[in-house]
Amino acid sequence: MLSETPLDVVGERYRLLDLLGRGGMGAVYRAADRLTGHLVALKQVMTPPEQLQFASRDMDSDPRVALAQEFQMLASLRHPNIIEVLDYGFDDSGRPYFTMTLLEGARTIVEAGQGQSLMAQVDLLLQTLQALAYLHRRGVVHRDLKPANVLVAGGRVKALDFGLSVASTQTHEDISGELSGTIPYMAPELFQGKRGGVGADLYAVGVMAYEIFSGQHPFRTDNLAQLIADILSTPADVWKIGLNAALEKVLERLLAKAGQIATRIRRDHHRVMRSG
Repeated sequence: MLSETPLDVVGERYRLLDLLGRGGMGAVYRAADRLTGHLVALKQVMTPPEQLQFASRDMDSDPRVALAQEFQMLASLRHPNIIEVLDYGFDDSGRPYFTMTLLEGARTIVEAGQGQSLMAQVDLLLQTLQALAYLHRRGVVHRDLKPANVLVAGGRVKALDFGLSVASTQTHEDISGELSGTIPYMAPELFQGKRGGVGADLYAVGVMAYEIFSGQHPFRTDNLAQLIADILSTPADVWKIGLNAALEKVLERLLAKAGQIATRIRRDHHRVMRSG
């Protein structure tokens, strides 16, 4: 546990206790809210605001102001399958932070789903789609959907880290430009210079569903160049998993390449939502 020094107190309110995880944007801590006495999860965003991508950002506006507006919007979202953003601000060093409901004992959706009954696995995926449908109706695209950002506690899915992503440069020999996300869960169109949208989020759900059902990623992940090539051009072999025809078809469409049956992917998304 960290000692309570000025460096360990964020926003003059949150006392950092221990590190829960670290990712591309920053670090997440278990923290004590000294105002309420409750434990929360606090994310310190180490990436400079000007390097972040989010829906409400106007490139001509002050990135700190735009980021504060984005946090305000995220804090207004309320859904049983979306983590609750409680508070936000900037620390004494000017770094943005926000606090969320603390999920004790949570596992990723892939960890929680593997080895479960087909009905339980489908339920976890339906909860994820319900969270995405809520976000998408409000113009929020996740941009970095992956197992670490879809947690399960007590059988309830919670999507987190939505709306924000880090702009980075991919230097694969055939691909260049700004990308955001985690490569094994990135849709093919993101490597072709297109901006991530609803379809990219649904593709990531497809990858996670494949991992839950089969126990492995749809492509080899030990060679980055080959992985990107497969994402761009190799159809995912959904038939070898042994799913029923209906689930097989949904998974096939979720994992469709850029430009393939995009309208039908969205239609399936809403159909699965209604069936839940």
